[in-house]
Amino acid sequence: MTKNLLAFQQKERAILFVFFLFSSIFSFAQQKTVVRGSVFTADNLPLAGVSVNVKGLPDGTTTNAAGKFTIHVSEGATLVFSFVGYEEKQVPVNGQKGAFNVQLVSKAAGLGEVVVVGYGVQKKATVTGAISSVKGEEITVAPLASTANTLAGRLPGLISLQSNGRPGADAAALSIRGFGTALFIVDGIESNFNNIDANQIESITILKDGAASIYGARAGNGVILVTTKRGGNQKPVITLNSSYTKQGITAMPEPVNSGQYTEMQSEAWLNAGKPPASVPYTPEQIQNFYKGNDPLYPNTNWHDELIRKWAPQSQHNLSVRGGSDKIRYYGFFGYLNQGSLWKKSGGTYSRYNLESNVDAKITDDLSLQLDFASTYEESKFPYGSQDPAAGSIWEHLWSDLPIYPASFPDPTKTPFTGPNGQTNILSNSDIIGHNNSGDQNIRGTIALNYTIRAVKGLSVKAFVNDNQDYISQSVFVKPANFYTYDPASKIYTLAGSVGGLQASLGHNENRSRVTTGQFSLNYNRVFAANHHINLLFLYEAIDYSNNYLSASRIDFLTSSIDQLFAGSTTGMSNSGSATEMGRKSYVGRFNYSFSDKYLIESSLRADASAKFPANKRWGYFPSVSAGWVMSREGFMNGIKNLDNLKIRASYGESGNDGVGNFQYLSGYAYGSTYILGSGPQQGLVSTGLANPDLTWERVKIYNAGAEFSFWKRKLYGEADAFYRDRRGIPATRIVTLPSSFGSSLPPENINSLNDRGFELKVGTSGGARDLFWDVSANVSWSRAKWDHYEEPAYTDPDQARVYKQSGQWTDRIFGYKSDGLFTSQDQIDALKFDQDGQGNITLRPGDIRYVDRNGDGKLDWKDMAVIGKGTVPHWMLGLNISLKYKSFDFSSLIQGAMDYYTSISLITNSIEAYDNRWTPANDNPKALVPRLGGAATNGFASDYYLKKAGYVRLKVLSAGYSLPAKWLDKIYFKQVRIYVAGTNLLTLDKLKKYGTDPEAPSGFSGLYYPQQKTFSAGINLSL
Repeated sequence: MTKNLLAFQQKERAILFVFFLFSSIFSFAQQKTVVRGSVFTADNLPLAGVSVNVKGLPDGTTTNAAGKFTIHVSEGATLVFSFVGYEEKQVPVNGQKGAFNVQLVSKAAGLGEVVVVGYGVQKKATVTGAISSVKGEEITVAPLASTANTLAGRLPGLISLQSNGRPGADAAALSIRGFGTALFIVDGIESNFNNIDANQIESITILKDGAASIYGARAGNGVILVTTKRGGNQKPVITLNSSYTKQGITAMPEPVNSGQYTEMQSEAWLNAGKPPASVPYTPEQIQNFYKGNDPLYPNTNWHDELIRKWAPQSQHNLSVRGGSDKIRYYGFFGYLNQGSLWKKSGGTYSRYNLESNVDAKITDDLSLQLDFASTYEESKFPYGSQDPAAGSIWEHLWSDLPIYPASFPDPTKTPFTGPNGQTNILSNSDIIGHNNSGDQNIRGTIALNYTIRAVKGLSVKAFVNDNQDYISQSVFVKPANFYTYDPASKIYTLAGSVGGLQASLGHNENRSRVTTGQFSLNYNRVFAANHHINLLFLYEAIDYSNNYLSASRIDFLTSSIDQLFAGSTTGMSNSGSATEMGRKSYVGRFNYSFSDKYLIESSLRADASAKFPANKRWGYFPSVSAGWVMSREGFMNGIKNLDNLKIRASYGESGNDGVGNFQYLSGYAYGSTYILGSGPQQGLVSTGLANPDLTWERVKIYNAGAEFSFWKRKLYGEADAFYRDRRGIPATRIVTLPSSFGSSLPPENINSLNDRGFELKVGTSGGARDLFWDVSANVSWSRAKWDHYEEPAYTDPDQARVYKQSGQWTDRIFGYKSDGLFTSQDQIDALKFDQDGQGNITLRPGDIRYVDRNGDGKLDWKDMAVIGKGTVPHWMLGLNISLKYKSFDFSSLIQGAMDYYTSISLITNSIEAYDNRWTPANDNPKALVPRLGGAATNGFASDYYLKKAGYVRLKVLSAGYSLPAKWLDKIYFKQVRIYVAGTNLLTLDKLKKYGTDPEAPSGFSGLYYPQQKTFSAGINLSL
């Protein structure tokens, strides 16, 4: 036994050293008794994950999936059983060696659970704001590189839209209630949370109403609080999570073959009325391309040549968690690697996460918090943009034509793939060069908390955090030639090149630093058993700084060296800049609870921002909320099986200072080059007029909600409705002064809008025999409307209808109404209005037929109408299912979004366009693609291309098996779980016929890095 203890202590010291944790000395009493037992609910159902600790000592364990535990204790010890949502229970051992069974009593509806709020924590039972939270274990059921992608559908009121699948840049855009980009607070400081490994996270909470007002000027769009894991009073638990994942495309158009391509090209030529004698491909040539047995008529599928079906991803992390009543620690190291879809040197993304959180009790009154975290991200991709924009690699992919071969007899020669193509070069960093970046984030926190004994309940805390980012980017472009080849003569002909004549390199470094200091007083006391008062006063100061440096050289002597010194000094350039900004704030909060039945919370924050002039610098942001726990009233005793019923209401004000720095000052900036004397000289230009009155946006939000639980959470839920008023949005006046004024006007606080919406969550949890379940569904809706939008005073009714924004929904999309396609010349001849502005002489069967809505005999902007409601979902849906049966566990998340639109323009060289295009043989008025080579009017913005993009998606599916306790005892593990999981496995939507994912960026189907579905296998080990 002594040898085992020594070995264990040596292992513990080694791991603590790896994670930069402080050493602590653990006292182990002489163990004389082995106690085994089980923990059950009041319904005699086993409870997994219950903490079993020896009172007064760090010794402890947890129950397994069957609710069983084994622990070594000394004579006379007392065991303490604790579990979230249940009353703590202490049981003396008294020499008992047999079955040691314990029954825990559930707290009402799990309301003893603690949730994170602004600058602290609060019992869920006493929360009066609209707050939703998710636990860390819920977002790690399937390995996902981006933490943001784990939240879709899990929290009511959170809008998620993932519009990119590129490794390292695939994070979903998150918006609370559709308000815009939220404020992210990680362990008390403003920070990016998407580069944190989801396994580091203890919980995520979103503040949706006046609860966010405590963050003042930054909280106008709501707040997302991320809390990482910390140590506990327990023996060290070492955990290893490891997984391997395959990533594949969810939806993407397929390319045509060479026969289909040449057929469509000739068809477009003839449809455009061009001479048949000069048609690009004759019928004989088209047939030869279809046959595909002649090297002069290649048939290349460039998608298959360049893109792999499945890209690998691996994720591994190791953590240690434990401590005593004197010191508690948590250490984490994680590694992630995501491969690219491109087959040959197509790029990779790697991330390393390191964290150490230590809580030490220095004296009975003084405690220390010491945290350190670092994240390093490394992206290595080919030169060229992969974002949805003109000129991206994905746009080039569709210019790679199937009529060109994929390879030559001479492998050193790169084939020509078509005008504006050459993705075989642009997607290969070995040929074209690289776009590499490294981003290191370092966060360090030290905090001291002191309990003032002279005043019962009073404590003081000092907190300092330093958050630094170092970003380095290198873009190296190498020249590359491509060729054509004549199989008959075996002659290669240079067809062109990309990357210029000689290599070039651009390099930039960006360093930013945010230092946060906080000093707070907290008073927390209960009077006369029923009156609970909590007071917070906090001072906060934040300092921001940023430094940027860039340099570039061209005409490298050789492309084998990708360093600046190897470039020519002729034409070299460099630049740099620096910025700084600061804030200081005073925060006060008051919480009062009477018997946990009548609840009041009020806060006031005063913010000062250096962005604004001294007389406009301070903003004041109050909030107040109240709750009534009706289920605690005596008159509710007659309602059987009611656990909890709480109604609440809140009002809060917050702000937004999202404008450029120091716009209240006038000045000059570098911006123009002038020829003076013998050469160019850098000049100064005016920054424009200053606005000494520019200040905060003001945001007011009203919220009413209710929470309920019946039959010990057999039925539970919550509902909220809200209204938000946003005033003082910066905009530039366009009608106050004449155009001859002579200077650009500064932004002013003149625009305003409002939002409204609701959220509903309903669930059930419980157990029967060996089956446990927790199933919940949520739905939310929101939309915004302009109160005032700076615009001209429209006098024309049609102008007001089409262009006026004030008083209208903010996301209306205007376009022409279509009536299918013309299917005969008779329909065109009978048209009662001029559609093309040329007497309809350009129209032919297969062109889009529009509607003359105002009947004035012509088609123009006055015929435009609302054809859509924006590209961001108004309705969000989520269905979370968690099941456990004996040693098996199963979870799934079904997520959906509705009531939004996306623009679909099928790529001409795609199978979807070929199969669904209009032809004389397919004279379908609802064909997805109008006549190839058709009239210019086919390109008008209309509902012919704007489609509803709603969907329901199996976002996550996971199944696992945990080894039984009798096996774990033999191999000295606390837990061994193996699992399989998948994400984005099935999608129900109306866009499949277009080969488009419903979350694709509008108008870029096939022209961006597509979203990924994943299949994973992994193992979780704890000892």
